[in-house]
Amino acid sequence: MAKLFLSLDGNPVKEFRLTRARTSIGRRPNNDIQIDNLAVSGQHAVVEVVGQIYFVEDLGSTNGTLLNGEKITRHPLKSGDELTIGKYSITFWREPAVAAKQEEFEKTMVMQAPAVPVASMATKPVKSAKPMPENAPVAVIRVLTGNNAGREMVLNKNVTSLGKAGLQVVAFTKRGNDFYITHVEGEQRPLVNSREISEKPQLLMEEDLIEVMGIRMAFFFR
Repeated sequence: MAKLFLSLDGNPVKEFRLTRARTSIGRRPNNDIQIDNLAVSGQHAVVEVVGQIYFVEDLGSTNGTLLNGEKITRHPLKSGDELTIGKYSITFWREPAVAAKQEEFEKTMVMQAPAVPVASMATKPVKSAKPMPENAPVAVIRVLTGNNAGREMVLNKNVTSLGKAGLQVVAFTKRGNDFYITHVEGEQRPLVNSREISEKPQLLMEEDLIEVMGIRMAFFFR
């Protein structure tokens, strides 16, 4: 279970349970969390869950969204993080057992500069050479270009991230036998088969070619 605690000047205002995949925050009444304050944009920010990881994303608001005092566009959340939207504070909380999985994810967020970055998820899958096989438990990303050419990464976790914080970070999410790629951080989105993905999860097909930070990779099953 995850919750958001809304407060103003240190005084609790309301508690919200995150029961949906996407929770909107803004001044307009159609938001899941409405904040009636002129410093808050009509559609200000959104909190969404991908796999078991929660993310906050600013929706191009006028005054921005702060996470622990730093302005962000999109960033994963961990228990205890504090968002600042207008004059209001929003604290993110989740159960300790789930938070432990988040910490494991955080450890993979920042890799050394030459390390391979990875991708994001879109509305509909890009057409690929052949569909994902039903009985292929081992999914692999192979680096094709750059200093790490030939290096492979086995996708054996529910969420695996790659990239460099502040530049570009992407996450691979496993759902049953399917794997999705999602854009987590950075102005430029990754490419799948030479096409930029959207903000939504993109289904990967075997032999898809992925490009992140100029590095090309291939997705396949072993």
